[in-house]
Amino acid sequence: MAVRKIAVTLPEELFDMVERLREIEHRSRSEVFQEALRRYFGEPVYEPTDEERRLLDEALAEAERQPDAGLPWSEVRDGLLSE
Repeated sequence: MAVRKIAVTLPEELFDMVERLREIEHRSRSEVFQEALRRYFGEPVYEPTDEERRLLDEALAEAERQPDAGLPWSEVRDGLLSE
């Protein structure tokens, strides 16, 4: 899939909202904006269950305690998305 980079100017309060969401959901800015656009255009968007979010939070906390013990986030995310 081809990708393109763009620059976007946001009001400070909207930028702060995006940054808070990124921190809570452990996502990149690109992921946040891609999902927002998909929702705007009515495309289906993956919604993790409460259990999936709980497991992810536990795994991230463990990764912070033992950074060299786990898998890279990209592998974990790809594994979840392929199920």
